[in-house]
Amino acid sequence: MSTFVVQGKQRLVGSYPVQGNKNAALPLIAAGLLSERAVLDRVPDILDVRNLLRIVESLGVTVTRREGSLEIERPGTLEPRLDEEMVHQLRGSVLLLGVLLPEIGRLEAPLPGGCPIGRRSLETHWRVFEAAGFDVSEQNGRVRIRRSRQIEHPRVYLPEASVTATENALLLFARTGGTVENPAREPHVLSLIEFLQKLGVEVETHPLHYVIRKGVSSLGREIKFTVPPDYIDAGTAAFAAAVTHGSLRLENLRPGDFIGIHSTLEAFDLHVSWEDDTAAVDFQGTELRNPEKITAAPWPGFHTDLTSLAIVAATQAAGECLVHDWLYESRMFFVDKLVRMGARITLCDPHRVLVCGPTVLRGIRLESPDIRAGMALLVAGLCAEGVTIIEHAEVVERGYENVVSRFRGIGGQIRKLENDKVESPG
Repeated sequence: MSTFVVQGKQRLVGSYPVQGNKNAALPLIAAGLLSERAVLDRVPDILDVRNLLRIVESLGVTVTRREGSLEIERPGTLEPRLDEEMVHQLRGSVLLLGVLLPEIGRLEAPLPGGCPIGRRSLETHWRVFEAAGFDVSEQNGRVRIRRSRQIEHPRVYLPEASVTATENALLLFARTGGTVENPAREPHVLSLIEFLQKLGVEVETHPLHYVIRKGVSSLGREIKFTVPPDYIDAGTAAFAAAVTHGSLRLENLRPGDFIGIHSTLEAFDLHVSWEDDTAAVDFQGTELRNPEKITAAPWPGFHTDLTSLAIVAATQAAGECLVHDWLYESRMFFVDKLVRMGARITLCDPHRVLVCGPTVLRGIRLESPDIRAGMALLVAGLCAEGVTIIEHAEVVERGYENVVSRFRGIGGQIRKLENDKVESPG
């Protein structure tokens, strides 16, 4: 267990290097197994990536990191086994199924784990595999999948526009061809499509479906690809600048990825300006005002992964704000920790909270429940009075790269302690 110690009342100023996109890196690593050798640039050095690479290595794949690049070299035949401990911890491990099952035909593994933000059923994933001729069964926390028949150009309708189920369908159909109806359209899904197209997969994108006209029957020889910037990381920094009345330049960011976040920042009466791939957020002397409502939504709406950060911002803004995340029923269950810090928040139901601000937050000892809530607590600590101690810092590091060094680089006074024995703040 590791711990963040955050000194409050810090104003963040300077240039913030936006990391490579976590949600793009995981499917791209899986897609790298469709090539004899894949080189991925700007892969974030985060725990979720490290854990996925451990699973990949258990398949007999050689993984090498050098100077910001990740090299993935696979043998002709993959070992039909997975690191079960890592699978159990990492929900993103489900992405390997779309690559593995066309090759090995059958697999048994633990059900993938992940952050406790709600009931995230895998039924949409299983629908993909069943449409492609696989039988799927769950029992005692494990899943068994085996091919029972060959289906030419399978077609699957996703009852929800699940990002990872869409990615799994793309990876699976990259071998067989197929159609995905009601797919997710997030930028990292489009990055995966671009990667597959470079491998020779013929993919047509339409507003309501993706069609893989022609898959690849053999491994690609070599591919090089750059992971796009992480707009969730950039949005996190923007909210941190807002609550600390700071001024940041978010470097290496694509404006098109930031649409929903930009709109929500403006709803707080905040202004974001652009110069090429850099967003300038200057909140010095700015009074935050709460919008009446913020609702998480699929792309291009406001991203669910930033809901926790928006709640922290609402505690520092004038007026009342209803924050609604209909996707995950446990996303809001960290707000009791903000209330302990002094926030005025009413939990209306599992999907909605009413925030009344502004309030003075005070540093206390807390525990990170999931990646995004943990980072929200860290940001709350930056604007709070006194010292905030956040246990289970490793949970935050599942999704954020070099948290301490990057935030210290813009003025945040943060330390990380291993096997923490620091006393709680008074």
